[in-house]
Amino acid sequence: MTSTTMKAKIVRVEVEKGKAGLLYATSPDLKGLLVAEPTLDALDISIPTAITDLYAACGVHVVVTKVEEDDHKEGITPWVAFPFEIARRAIEAERVHG
Repeated sequence: MTSTTMKAKIVRVEVEKGKAGLLYATSPDLKGLLVAEPTLDALDISIPTAITDLYAACGVHVVVTKVEEDDHKEGITPWVAFPFEIARRAIEAERVHG
């Protein structure tokens, strides 16, 4: 799958506290995602990088951001991986047609 054929994907991230005190983030939507950090703030910095890296390993370049959602389940946070090429084209069109 290339970034030009990919649509935006929701990546649900589950956070659990480990026995050693670290917080672990995994995803049922993105196989291989595993991030460990001591705080939620540190996870929020590391998660988008990990998602970006996993997609890049498959040849897909994405922009990742957290989804603001009031009714998400406790312990599960949705993120969105948006294809970089689609975002780039939209930005260029806005500049031209502004």
